[in-house]
Amino acid sequence: MKKWILCFFSLFTFLSCLSGAEFQLKERLEKARSGDFFVAEANKMATLVALRSITPTTLLLEEITVPEKKKPASWPDWVKAKAPGHTSWSLIEIDLVEGQILECYSLSRSAWVQLSPKESLFATLMRLPLKPVDPEERRRIGPAPLSDEPDRRKAWNPPLVIDGKKIENEACDAFETTWPEDGTELSGKTITLYFDSGKKHPFPFWIQINTSHLAAALRTIDSGHNLPSQGRVLPRRLPEFVGIAQKTETGLRLTLKSPKYNRQFDLFAVDITDREKELSPLSFSLISSSSETVYLDIDEETLDSTLVPGHRYTWLLVPIGHTDSYIELKKPFTWNE
Repeated sequence: MKKWILCFFSLFTFLSCLSGAEFQLKERLEKARSGDFFVAEANKMATLVALRSITPTTLLLEEITVPEKKKPASWPDWVKAKAPGHTSWSLIEIDLVEGQILECYSLSRSAWVQLSPKESLFATLMRLPLKPVDPEERRRIGPAPLSDEPDRRKAWNPPLVIDGKKIENEACDAFETTWPEDGTELSGKTITLYFDSGKKHPFPFWIQINTSHLAAALRTIDSGHNLPSQGRVLPRRLPEFVGIAQKTETGLRLTLKSPKYNRQFDLFAVDITDREKELSPLSFSLISSSSETVYLDIDEETLDSTLVPGHRYTWLLVPIGHTDSYIELKKPFTWNE
């Protein structure tokens, strides 16, 4: 349940209040700014999510979790003090174009975290259309009237808290979407989200999920703007060679494991026999997969014009824009031995 909650918490940053029209989550990003934050509570844990940076194609979130009984009186002061008592602290980068997680790094464990598609639920939600809930179908306050009586009950609104203060008499807009049939617990289920009508904050204040095995309400207990930052930087992974070069009908193929944010490289064949030879990047065709597997295909013409028969070589890969970093295929080979 913890991973599911984490992913739904991260989802919130994509959302913004909109009344009367169907929209997608990624269309509302212009309402959020660096330092905007909210705190959601569920399963006796409180999770703070803050927006740290945003570009037309990516979004960086900071997420800190603490036991409910240890939640602070002031979240900004807590972050300034380096979040004492926290149980997890992560940075999450999202691809706004594809609706996928690019990177998740646990600062508390000093390790990258791999989330499977079923764990990164918000990536699916970001692509789904949200539509306004019919006013007649809104959740109501109090017991239902008799079948022959009109329903005069008021629409229910979740509690709104901004900067530690409860906002009284604030109406909310409700939106819903249907989860795709994907074999998960949420398959085909309706999810309802509530946003403040006054647009005082870009995040939802309540999300209701109902399934046959899971009934959860994730509620925002505080929110605000300009949350202090500890200046944590998202570490970048380097690509890795997988195996050795494989011969193909048209040349050679190198296989890489590379994060999705890293798809531009300079490739060099380092001449071990003649180390004085000047290095020049080789041309290649890059083939990406839906996972982190990447193929670099080098045609025979390029190989024959670059490599010297009988010389020993090793492959060197430099990510473009990161000239201080490189990876090397340690096992050398002899060309046309």
